[in-house]
Amino acid sequence: MGKGDGEMTRLWSYVLTVVGIGAMGVTLATQTIHLDQIDPLMLAILVALAAVTQRMPVFLFRSSAISVSFASVIASYVLYGTGIGVFVSLCQAGVNAFTPRRKPLVKAAFNAGSLSTSAFVAGELFRFMGPARGDLAPTLVAVAVSAAGYFLVNTALTAGVIAISERQRFAVVWMTNYAWMPLNFLATAAQGAALALASQALGVFGVIVFTLPLGVAWYSFRLYMSKSSEVRQRNAELQQVNDALRRSNDRLEESHLSVIGALIGALEAKENARAAAAAQTMANAVAVAERLGLSEDECAAVKLGALFHDIGTIGVPESVLRKPGALDEREWNEVKAHATIGANLLANVPMLERVRPIVLAHHERYDGTGYPLGLKEDQIPLAAQIVAVADAFQAMTAERPYRRAMSGKDAQQELRANAGTQFNPVVVEAFIALVSGEKKRTPDLGAQQIFEQALAAVRVRA
Repeated sequence: MGKGDGEMTRLWSYVLTVVGIGAMGVTLATQTIHLDQIDPLMLAILVALAAVTQRMPVFLFRSSAISVSFASVIASYVLYGTGIGVFVSLCQAGVNAFTPRRKPLVKAAFNAGSLSTSAFVAGELFRFMGPARGDLAPTLVAVAVSAAGYFLVNTALTAGVIAISERQRFAVVWMTNYAWMPLNFLATAAQGAALALASQALGVFGVIVFTLPLGVAWYSFRLYMSKSSEVRQRNAELQQVNDALRRSNDRLEESHLSVIGALIGALEAKENARAAAAAQTMANAVAVAERLGLSEDECAAVKLGALFHDIGTIGVPESVLRKPGALDEREWNEVKAHATIGANLLANVPMLERVRPIVLAHHERYDGTGYPLGLKEDQIPLAAQIVAVADAFQAMTAERPYRRAMSGKDAQQELRANAGTQFNPVVVEAFIALVSGEKKRTPDLGAQQIFEQALAAVRVRA
């Protein structure tokens, strides 16, 4: 037997149990009926009232509905005892079987069992409390207690069948459909009590007068559910809009990440050694940032700034970058333009917008004689100052067409000699302390590893 078969067995067992209990209630209730005490006209009015109000139920959020016909049931057992209350509830069930359209036999049988069981419990609770006929206060108390019993039994049985059929937790179903209803239900019960008391005091005229509040109760149910349904519909529409925005943001992020991948690919395609140098610069710069106590977000900015600081060189002619001799003024201006070119490239990638000032300022000098804006000291982003020191060290210790590579010790001396003019002295000392204590170089990273590190940094800054 599959899981679905097991659930169907549970559902059928539950329905048959409710039907069986309802049948027992009907049998017991029948024994309490005293025909000589019943006013046929009043009974006809109660049955008609139950049928009409049941024909116009208020549908709840899921698979259930409520009607003010419950007031007729209360009036019935207050006036004539449990048996007539159960009889009127069966009339309810008969109308419910065809409202708003014909229901399957199993559902109609369940409703009959549920309604008759609820009416039997309520009627017996009222009888147990035994208020004197026409005694207002005790009658209202007894009605309140019996109505609470009816409400709990009826809603529990209905929530149980919904929970089984829709594979939901009982508590969730009950809270969704019925948690808001006790006060409304109690108000309807009071109308039923008033109906019975009016009949006892004024006869049919009293019943007609007190039928109007039932209409008001029905309208309040309907208005509440109408407004609630509108709110739920608006919430559903907002959820759909939010889902659409989330999907759009996901697609936008994917496109931004693809651009980042393309930039890294361009960096490696330009010159593989340059990509490796960027990876080493990135590792050193991040280590210095951590040594200086920068936050995770600031370290992520340093990582991205170091990775993309020379991305603008893709706009500089290869002949200029590889020229073995001194650059003339035009060529030097082309090289200096790489900072601006790189910043402009990143401006088109929103996820890297906050990295743009680092790329733009990584050739600014501490004394204000750098390019492209001539910033100095604290005007230069600290991340850019860190990248500048790491980049200078990497450049000095690498082979160039026009000179040999410096030793690490000589490069450190050069950094210290330019501290306070080209570089931030604090950053220089932190960097030298770092590289002096290194036992081995950071391993070279390929494009994929660089891309993964970039994505990790982007997510930190997002």
